[in-house]
Amino acid sequence: MSKLTNLDELNPQKNFLGAGILTLILIGLSRLIAMAVIPLNDVTESRYAEIARKMLETGNWVTLQHDYGVPFWAKPPLSTWLAACSMKFFVVNEFAVRLSAFLLSIAIVWLIWSLAKKRTGVTQALLSTLVLSGTLYFLLDAGTVMTDPALIFCTTLVLVSFWHTLATGSKLWAYLFFVGLGLGLLAKGPIAIVLVAMPIFFWVLIYNRWRCLWKRLPWFTGSILMLLIALPWYIWAEIRTPGFLNYFIVGEHFHRFLTPGWTGDKYGFAHKEHWGMVWIYAACGIFPWGLVGVAWFWKYRQTLPHLFKGDDDGWMGYIFLCTVVPLIFFTFSSNIIYTYVFPSLPFFALFFTEYWFRAGALTLNNHLIFRLALICPLIFIIGTAGFKLFPDRFEKTQKPVVTAWKEQQPEKGSHLIYWDYKTEFSAQFYSAGQALYTQNNQELCKILAAEATSYIAISPERLGQISLHLTPFLHNVTTVTAAGRPLLLLKTSAVQC
Repeated sequence: MSKLTNLDELNPQKNFLGAGILTLILIGLSRLIAMAVIPLNDVTESRYAEIARKMLETGNWVTLQHDYGVPFWAKPPLSTWLAACSMKFFVVNEFAVRLSAFLLSIAIVWLIWSLAKKRTGVTQALLSTLVLSGTLYFLLDAGTVMTDPALIFCTTLVLVSFWHTLATGSKLWAYLFFVGLGLGLLAKGPIAIVLVAMPIFFWVLIYNRWRCLWKRLPWFTGSILMLLIALPWYIWAEIRTPGFLNYFIVGEHFHRFLTPGWTGDKYGFAHKEHWGMVWIYAACGIFPWGLVGVAWFWKYRQTLPHLFKGDDDGWMGYIFLCTVVPLIFFTFSSNIIYTYVFPSLPFFALFFTEYWFRAGALTLNNHLIFRLALICPLIFIIGTAGFKLFPDRFEKTQKPVVTAWKEQQPEKGSHLIYWDYKTEFSAQFYSAGQALYTQNNQELCKILAAEATSYIAISPERLGQISLHLTPFLHNVTTVTAAGRPLLLLKTSAVQC
């Protein structure tokens, strides 16, 4: 009889874990579907995807290329390496180039799970992973071709390793701390070290853990390991393209954050915002948890003064500092974008769960987390359907033009020529680098004369800009709508200048 009772007591816990795992699977499936269905959109995602494709095509794994032969100095190579390797092992398409970001996000969720499970148990660990996975910005990041998934993985690895090392004295986690720092230098540069050093410094200062900090971490051998991971690429990159270190270190790490409207950006423009804008981004990025957090704050307000008390190991203070210190750092930065919130998200999930668990909110509402965690995945599914059903309204990509061009079975080596002042990165990616651009009739004539058959993509209102000498050679194939505007696809052959 006692055995049956014990089994009955275990069933609710098993059901809870089963529901949590199922919810995580559904969240992952929603992101995988979006990765496969939504095309690469201009500008950010398609740019990084094309940089990775060029790396794979040219075999140049040292210098990132903004265009063929034009170095891209704005970012280190880790995310590009991973995206290029993914396409090498699978196929060159939007799903493969996004896959590495998705896998990194799974690794981040596992790191948070491991830390929460060790410190607070399975229930809170599962709730923390649900909060993280169901957060708007994290779900957006978990399958997007950017440098941020690699950065968040590295910063999370460092901060998780730090706590494990100080709590258990594990040599493995101690060295993983320095591995994370080395990889962080390859993911985003010195800013990765700054983002983890600040919360660690203030936590050690507040809780007076200097002695433990010095004894538990192998500073000498660990620092050598960090440099062995990152320094060779930095040296090699500077040798290949002199000037890289000056632009990347001084420009990207000082002017970008300290100089309002910085005009030295070689690959875009500085995003000038008001001080404190990062908190607005953060409030949006933690949807839907911010809304329920406000409701719970009012309902359980009398318990709040006691939540940081009785914490002998400083756990609550640590996850709080890891959440807010990066945001405070960016508070006085003028040039910011919403992605600057991302490094705070893993520890926000831990803090949110711990905070409301202590207040008693999650004890009474833990199954509510399952439903809330599925809100953002549902939004992604609806958004994905919108991209599929109404591409003209949502897509910002040249994939439809390239698809129409490929359907004509162009000869090998022929080009898709845009009559425009630039070629979008999505056109370059989907055409495998065969998309060109020009707004000069003489240059256009030379390109057409060099090929037996070529194709031109041009807006109907610009057709009159083509030289009268060339118009007899142009034959209309079809009209395609891309990025909200119609483009004529014209075929040319036997052009003579």
